Amino acid sequence: MKGIYLDNSTKARPSPRAISAMLPYLSDMWGAPSAPHQGGNMLIGTMENCYRTIYNFLGASEQDTFILTSSGAEAVNQVYHSVYHGATRRLAKTHFIVSATDEAPSLMCVSRLEEVGCIGEMLQVDPQGLVSLEDIATLITPSTALVSISWGNGLTGTLQPIQEIAELCRSKGVLFHVDATHVLGRMYFDLKDIGADYLTFNAEQLHAPSGIGGLLIRKGAPSHPLISGGIEQAALRAGSLNIPALVALAEICKECDEHRDFLGTETARLRNKLETDLNKHVAGSKLFFQNQYRLPHISVAAFPNVVNETLLFLLNKKKIMACIGGGSFQQLALVMETCSVASPLAHSCISFSLSRETNEEDIDATVEAIAQALQQLNKSILC
Repeated sequence: MKGIYLDNSTKARPSPRAISAMLPYLSDMWGAPSAPHQGGNMLIGTMENCYRTIYNFLGASEQDTFILTSSGAEAVNQVYHSVYHGATRRLAKTHFIVSATDEAPSLMCVSRLEEVGCIGEMLQVDPQGLVSLEDIATLITPSTALVSISWGNGLTGTLQPIQEIAELCRSKGVLFHVDATHVLGRMYFDLKDIGADYLTFNAEQLHAPSGIGGLLIRKGAPSHPLISGGIEQAALRAGSLNIPALVALAEICKECDEHRDFLGTETARLRNKLETDLNKHVAGSKLFFQNQYRLPHISVAAFPNVVNETLLFLLNKKKIMACIGGGSFQQLALVMETCSVASPLAHSCISFSLSRETNEEDIDATVEAIAQALQQLNKSILC
């Protein structure tokens, strides 16, 4: 794909190293790992090494359970499925809490549970995009089964106070799920400090090939298979284990460790340069969430009096790819309105997400292209 790609929160370019690592397991070592013969046995060592790498990357203990999934969405669905069977059906806990700015899988899982008699409650956020501990404490009742929060928002970059929320949930006896998709590989953390019962992620945003996600279940948390039919993956996901995907994910984990400092410093510098240059060269542009703890690679800018779809279309013609969200739940304008941004300004916002491959020339070209596109739009209006 040619051009300047600043939509890495939707999907990042697959790593050549990960693809190279998985190729032998597509062509030569393709056996079913559960098969009791050489075709399966030859994969055992590879599986053990991959799991060891993934557990180390996530900071998981041997008592925790990692499930390789086909996506982050599947992992999130398995969390809700597990809580429904483990807490709602067994303990009559029917109450689920999720952030209003959360991603579609969580919001849609809550909607589905409401169809079978559960109660979903949406946490509102403040103008900084943050949920309030006090609000969560107020909403939690004896029937609350789960609090589910995305740690870092992929459109705004906002980081939620996950550790404090986990402590609150633990003190109230409520299960806690955190979607760490946009945080993994970008920040340092100790899973023991986070204290979540479930951690999910979609690996496409980590430069993995399509179709790879993960679910980590802390020891003792309810766990039920979403896909039944066998005893693979501790009987928590039936179907022959996708060895090529497991190998690719392990390689991705190594790369994330290697690039984490770079993402936290150089990528953050480029993000800051983008914001500084927009302020300097694009009259009227407005930046958001700059003065708070946030992800190092995401920036949101508004361009007043311009519809973001139009601006994105013009940028796309210049081969610059950014994001205004997608689907019915994750439109950037809706997220910004939830953060108390007025509707016209919210609908002029664009989200830029950088990667380890973004360079200074990309930023310069993007700012110049935005300025030119806005000039073109202004001329159109005057004509």
